[in-house]
Amino acid sequence: MNESNRLISWDAALVTGVILFLFLQVPEHYNLIIGLVTVMILSNCVKNHIAAYKLTGKIY
Repeated sequence: MNESNRLISWDAALVTGVILFLFLQVPEHYNLIIGLVTVMILSNCVKNHIAAYKLTGKIY
């Protein structure tokens, strides 16, 4: 898997996490877990985008 496909798949996971957090009606403790995992995915996405930008000078 090349770098751009990996970035896009992490971005898709981030969007999925945000959609689940906003629209899925679950008990509060599940919402907390979904929110924490989404924040971890966000930090990973930011780290990956910064690394890709440093290597290539562009995001995609």
